[in-house]
Amino acid sequence: MSAQSERGVVTTFRRATIPARWFLAHRRHPLAPRWLLGVVSLLSLGGRLWELPNPVDSSTNTSSLIFDEAYYVNAARVILGIHPPAGASYATALLGHDPNAEHPPLAKLLIALSMKVFGDNAWGWRLFPILFGSAAILATYWLVRKAGGGSWLALGAASLMAVDNLLLVHGRIATLDIFVVTFMLVALALYLRGNPVLAGIVVGVGLCTKLVAGDAVFIIVLLEAGRILFGEAGHSRIEVARERALPALATAGVGLVTYVAVLFGLDLFVSPIGGAGSCATVPSGFHNPVQHTSFMLCYASKLTNPGGPTGIASYPWQWLLDTQPIDYFKVVSNVEAGGKVIATNPVVWFRGEINPAIIFLAVPALCLAAEQAWRRRDSFSILCVAWFVATFLPFVVAAAPIGSYGNRTSYLYYMVIVMPAVYLAVAELFSRRWLPRAALLGYVA
Repeated sequence: MSAQSERGVVTTFRRATIPARWFLAHRRHPLAPRWLLGVVSLLSLGGRLWELPNPVDSSTNTSSLIFDEAYYVNAARVILGIHPPAGASYATALLGHDPNAEHPPLAKLLIALSMKVFGDNAWGWRLFPILFGSAAILATYWLVRKAGGGSWLALGAASLMAVDNLLLVHGRIATLDIFVVTFMLVALALYLRGNPVLAGIVVGVGLCTKLVAGDAVFIIVLLEAGRILFGEAGHSRIEVARERALPALATAGVGLVTYVAVLFGLDLFVSPIGGAGSCATVPSGFHNPVQHTSFMLCYASKLTNPGGPTGIASYPWQWLLDTQPIDYFKVVSNVEAGGKVIATNPVVWFRGEINPAIIFLAVPALCLAAEQAWRRRDSFSILCVAWFVATFLPFVVAAAPIGSYGNRTSYLYYMVIVMPAVYLAVAELFSRRWLPRAALLGYVA
């Protein structure tokens, strides 16, 4: 090899290793985790913005709706006074109303707002989900820090969220789940920061995107129960319970009041109309938050299948094994030879699936968190367990095959609100000092 070629190889190597050399030189800087958080956030944002208009319908040269965007984008269209295409969801709905009364209106109004500004196109549909997806990553970092975790642990949890396919997909399509999980993360971080009233306000607003935001209060209750049960020795549990009950009650009370007040205002604005069915509705649109909430709960209770899951539905315990992914949108290209199809390659493939490298560690990581909560009285570990139990257990109970009281239809994407517990627990697993660095490097690679 000539001297010039050697210099070229050295130069190429030095350029390729600039990020690694920068990290090694600055890894002990106190702001290094925040710098890297910025990098992770920007990379995630870029991944969700990449080819945002896809998939495109070649017959109309317009973006196609992905999965449940067929409901929520069309609902936003109706709110804006735009007729959805013939045959689409809510194509005949009364304009100016929210035709999707089975969910609160806030997320659909945010989608409608961006459509009003950017137009009835992919940017208008998906801008707010993209922003909330980025906010969720930052909120995860903040939550870990407020829970007592170190900055590197917080970076690890946020990075796991950023590389999880399920959150990546839901952070770029116009569905409700990314909105609600972001509000839950912010609410818990505010609560741990010592702002139960602000936390309650955020919970209340989150409830106006999807009712499962109420699980945030359940998380807080379990968190405080764990703090009381595993509190420091020498402190009266009764005294600790009295002290810890007040902020939890404040969050729950403020959350309820905020929800009722905000839903009342939203319902006056868009007058949600429920579809045909056995649940009591108001033909002119809901203007009473109690009536509307009763309708939403009734509607949810009817989504059952006594014969067990069919199609894309699945039992919650299957989610931990990632056995029932959902194809949200798929376009394939066939390879033919001799008049026969010999291969099929996906051209566009949006898939609801959890990153296997994350979900397959969920059970051992959560077991470790439970052990740490019991043995070390670790608040961060208590939070991991509380979040998982509060968000996952209700799905298990509702879906359990127990006659007329169970068999609730459930889907893998319900895990969006459960996954923060998994990110935190897996990040904690890899923070253990007894874990060889080679294992961590191999996992990241």
